[in-house]
Amino acid sequence: MRYQRPTKRRGAGVLAFAAIGASLVLTSCTCKIKEEQMAAISQLRTEERQLTADIEKATSDKSRVSGELSTRENEVRNCNQKKAFVQDKLNKWPSVWPDYDPNAPAPAPAPQTTQPKKR
Repeated sequence: MRYQRPTKRRGAGVLAFAAIGASLVLTSCTCKIKEEQMAAISQLRTEERQLTADIEKATSDKSRVSGELSTRENEVRNCNQKKAFVQDKLNKWPSVWPDYDPNAPAPAPAPQTTQPKKR
């Protein structure tokens, strides 16, 4: 007869050993935050608040500047339209107003009528 190994016992022993080892590791190695780490976290949170405020300020500045830019673009558009109108009239210079005759006599001034004063 051949010798057979006790597999159930060995499996139970390995399992017990793993459980004891895990409990030792978990109870002896607790993660504690050190004061240096707490100071770093506090500093990072302060920087985060500052950066958030900077982003909000930049966003409001951007909206203000884009409003001003659209106003200026509108002014430029109006100016270009007026310039095109004047340039068109300059190109047609002698006859800008087709019914105007520079050699025609000046129109007579309207007679002034004086009304008698009422007493």
